[in-house]
Amino acid sequence: MTRTRVGVLLCDDLHEELQTEWSSYRALFETLLADEQGDIEVSGFRVHDDEWPDSPASADAWLITGSRASVHESPDWVVELQAFVRRAEALGQPLIGVCFGHQLIQAALGGRTQRSSLGWHLGAYPVVCETAFAGRQPGETLSLLAVHQDQVVEPAPGFERIATSEQCPWYAMRRGRTLTLQGHPEFDREFFQALMGRVRGKAGDAAVDQALAALPADDHTAAVRATMRDWLRG
Repeated sequence: MTRTRVGVLLCDDLHEELQTEWSSYRALFETLLADEQGDIEVSGFRVHDDEWPDSPASADAWLITGSRASVHESPDWVVELQAFVRRAEALGQPLIGVCFGHQLIQAALGGRTQRSSLGWHLGAYPVVCETAFAGRQPGETLSLLAVHQDQVVEPAPGFERIATSEQCPWYAMRRGRTLTLQGHPEFDREFFQALMGRVRGKAGDAAVDQALAALPADDHTAAVRATMRDWLRG
């Protein structure tokens, strides 16, 4: 069996309250990357705490996670991670960014991020595909759980837009072997509901209650996870 070594560049830790049910942020991505093929080997690096791989060649493909940090505030580790992205992309390695990772990759390759004027974006807000993706066709909705304030406002050159939203125009994009998306396919409904307990104090009761009430009966998390695994396999 040919195995794919995927390096998960962790940009945050779970809050202590969430760790009572979920052991780590890395564990969420290990679940996302696991399937019946069993050919993906996961290594995790807590880059926000200065744990770094030796080089992009340390893995076959890379996945960058979400974070409470802001790309445009540029702490030292964010600047270093952007440089790592540029090296990995130059090598032609499969690369995926989720939420903060989506924003960071876009910024690293020439795009721009900022805080949304609309405030918090929570839950499965309306998103429409512009091209076929994860079993969805152009014009069809794409439903993923999301939690963010920042977003991409100007994509890096050459990226094709996959999905868009009125409140988040650059929701998902791809270029070459790089895929970035604003939603959180590593979240399931149970985790999202628990996370809302942490977000409530920041986003306010009204925003959280609206997001929870609007959760759809089903979403496309499983299909997006499968697409991500295939993308990382190259």
